Amino acid sequence: MAIINDIGITMDFSKPKRPVDRVFLHCSASDSEAHDNIETMRRWHLERGWRDVGYHYFIRKSGELEAGRSLEEVPAAQQGHNTGSIAICLHGLKQEKFTKAQFDTLIALCREIDKAYENQLTFHGHCEVSAKTCPAFDYKTVLGLTESGDRKNAPASEPQRVEQPILELTAKGAAVAHLQALLNEKLQIDLTIDGHFGQLTKAAVISFQRKKGLVDDGTVGRRTWEELLA
Repeated sequence: MAIINDIGITMDFSKPKRPVDRVFLHCSASDSEAHDNIETMRRWHLERGWRDVGYHYFIRKSGELEAGRSLEEVPAAQQGHNTGSIAICLHGLKQEKFTKAQFDTLIALCREIDKAYENQLTFHGHCEVSAKTCPAFDYKTVLGLTESGDRKNAPASEPQRVEQPILELTAKGAAVAHLQALLNEKLQIDLTIDGHFGQLTKAAVISFQRKKGLVDDGTVGRRTWEELLA
């Protein structure tokens, strides 16, 4: 199954022969450019005495997807909960520094994994089975997960797309997280991507609207979306 995002076909996903019923998400706990690759993760894990990198996939800031440990092998990523799982790591530490490209790749990858297992998997953060704050982004909003870890649009066969509704102060959800990522990219700012349309997000929207000569009311409608997505 081809995993496709804005930077093209990145990798094929094929089910391993071992039983899998969960996917765990992680972050690398670093924003250093020098650490933005699977080989650094592998070196760190080998230095701990492990036989290979603990993750099956690594997503770079650019959105590039790198293969880690073989899918046929149990990961070494979430102690006590490795059996029956696939482990995915995104490079990053601060929530606002994760990129839209990373989230696009994560969505595409999880969609293909879910399809391969006929929507029978659940998706979880490392933090659900550990005291760690990992991954350091709102993965439930990014993937559209229910509290039990199901993808809300799991039966869909088409690529997951974030809808572009009218957004204003107090709005919440995946569309707001998408908006925040776009504002960070277009304005070169560091809004927290938390899926909550608060005063800082409104101020950024107004700034963007003024920059583009739009009505600067802080409400994201069709024209603002068009400029953000241009």
